[in-house]
Amino acid sequence: MTDIIYKNYNEDEENIYKRSIDTIRSNINNGIKFDLACEFIDVKDEELRRLIIDDALKIEIAELHYGQGLSLRDVSKRIGVSMERLLKANTEMIEDIMNTSTDGFDQIH
Repeated sequence: MTDIIYKNYNEDEENIYKRSIDTIRSNINNGIKFDLACEFIDVKDEELRRLIIDDALKIEIAELHYGQGLSLRDVSKRIGVSMERLLKANTEMIEDIMNTSTDGFDQIH
């Protein structure tokens, strides 16, 4: 597993993050493919923009694959993201979950 550093958002960044995720998800729900949906967000900070897009993709995977039971191939087709990119994001998401659960366990013990 890789060491992942999580960003702590200030209040303004948190608002931008939430608004941007909502915009991307709304666009996808209206049939817009993922990358085009991401073009609708207006985030000047390039690092924050990249984090938002990465998280939005992971949210879509969680919702469609794990939540609704679609195959990753079907998720790939639905949101217009290559299987390679989808698999990479899925792996990162699983690593995030494992790191979070390990951190929680370490804090308890």
